[in-house]
This record gives sequence, structure tokens and C-alpha cells, in this order.
Amino acid sequence: GLPMACMNLGGTNAVQFGATGFFQKLLAGSGMGQDGVQVGGAFLGGLASGIPCSIWELCMIQQQRFGGSTLGTPARIVQEYGASSLSRGATMTMGREAMFTMSMLGVTPLIQQKLVDSSGWERNTALAAGSLSGALLAGVITHPMDTIKSCMQGDLGRAKYDGIVQTGKAIAAEHGVVQGLFKGLFYRIALISTTFFLVNTFKQRTVPLLFPHALKEADKAR
Repeated sequence: GLPMACMNLGGTNAVQFGATGFFQKLLAGSGMGQDGVQVGGAFLGGLASGIPCSIWELCMIQQQRFGGSTLGTPARIVQEYGASSLSRGATMTMGREAMFTMSMLGVTPLIQQKLVDSSGWERNTALAAGSLSGALLAGVITHPMDTIKSCMQGDLGRAKYDGIVQTGKAIAAEHGVVQGLFKGLFYRIALISTTFFLVNTFKQRTVPLLFPHALKEADKAR
């Protein structure tokens, strides 16, 4: 499942950045305020990225459970369960990626900027605070969504897990709400906060070099 995992990570992030930029331009053209454009565009960009991400993760999970090749796994899934099975878990994936991207590309840099402008914080310190805040928001909301999605995608035959609500209830009944739906939350928040900090640091350092015209347009808008 490693090639599919790499395709998932790289492809999903590419869609997130591209779609976020597209939706932010769309929202800005509608007259929405700058903060709403930043957060709302990121949410919609993440939502869009959840569509291909769901298929890639489904194939990855099926490979990890039952083996098979990168190309052979989706073909087997369609043959055994029908083409509609490729959408299993898509709702949870789209919700997870929407909240993740909103927090990473919307909430985190927004909090950073507010702390710098209003409180005079140093930029890296403000980014660290924004990353942790965004990670807490994204982690708490998306952790049970990811757990439910993974269980559903690992059980295409619906032997144990059926729909979203049934799967959540089954997990909670077997393991309890905390151990079943939130186990590993601390490590998820630690991972996400680190990711948010690194991604935004990289973005803030490379955008002026790659897209200097975008900064000029942003300055004019302010």
C-alpha cells in the first residue's frame, strides 16, 4: 500500500492547495470579507480534495488488508462489490479533509496574523500558537470521522460495519466512546500541529518567490 499512500498524500495536498486557491478567488469575487474568504475557501478546497482522497485511501486500506497491486486493487473492488463501492466512506473523508484544510490553510494563518497584528507576537511564535489551536480544532472533530471511515472502508462486504451511524454505534458499543472513537487523539493533534506549522512556514517563505504578483494583489486588497 506504500505507492498508493504516497499518491494519496501528494495528490490530496495538491488538490487542497489548488482547490483552496480557486474557491478563495471565487469567494473574494462575491464580496465576502477577507477572513471569510481565507477560512471558507480552505474549507471548500478540503471538501473537494476528499473526493479523490477517499478513493485512494479505500484502495490503500484494501491493499493493506488483502494484498494486491496498485492497479489490481481498484479493479478487484469494482468486480466484487460494484463501482459504487469506490465511494464508500466518501462522506466522512470529505468532512475530515474539509475541517483539516480549513484549519491548516484558514484558521492557523488567520490566528497567526491576528496575534502578530493585535498583540505584537513574533511571527514564528504566533504561527506555533495558531498551529496548535488549529490542530486542536481539526483533531477533535476529525478523529472519530477518520475512525468510522477506516472501519467502513476495511469492511466493503458490510459484515460488521454498515453505514456511518451504525458503524459509529458499533465501535462505541464494543470499545466505548473514548477508546473507540478518540483513541490516539493526542498523537493525532501532535502530528497535525507539526504539519500545520511546517506547511505554513514553507508556504510563507516560498509564495513571495514563486508568486510575487499575488502579494501585490493582496496588498492592494488591504
